[in-house]
Amino acid sequence: PVPAEAVTAAVEAAIMAPNHFLSEPTRMYDLGPEAVDKLKALNEAKAKMFDGVPGWMLVTLKTEHLDEDGNVSAKLALEDHAAVACATQNFMQSLAEDGIGTKWMTGALGIDPVEILKIAGASDDERMMGMVWYGTPGKELSSIKAPPRKQGVDEILTKVA
Repeated sequence: PVPAEAVTAAVEAAIMAPNHFLSEPTRMYDLGPEAVDKLKALNEAKAKMFDGVPGWMLVTLKTEHLDEDGNVSAKLALEDHAAVACATQNFMQSLAEDGIGTKWMTGALGIDPVEILKIAGASDDERMMGMVWYGTPGKELSSIKAPPRKQGVDEILTKVA
């Protein structure tokens, strides 16, 4: 099992992510066995895979800046969305520093995000950003290589005089 102190430290790292006017739009739900059982019931085809996941952290966006249709397309809502993405990366990086593996999941769960939010007890004005699976990897994180990227530094970085 992942030490609670490591998860707490990772949430503390998430809190430090930049966010516009300190809007603090990040919300996190550390799902326990009962909640995971409810998720498994919503996608029985993946229940066996879900059983192999030791930790489940639901990350949500709570913003008062949604557009008139309740979507994340207004400028300030997009800034809050970016802040939650930064917080999620900080969370994952902190766990990695403690030797804990993570995987950021979205649609691959095969469960309606609204149902996931209900199981977590999230408020109606929150939007799911993703589920971070976390646990002790079967091999050292340093031995696991990231997939090769299509673009390198030369394609991404433009130096402007």
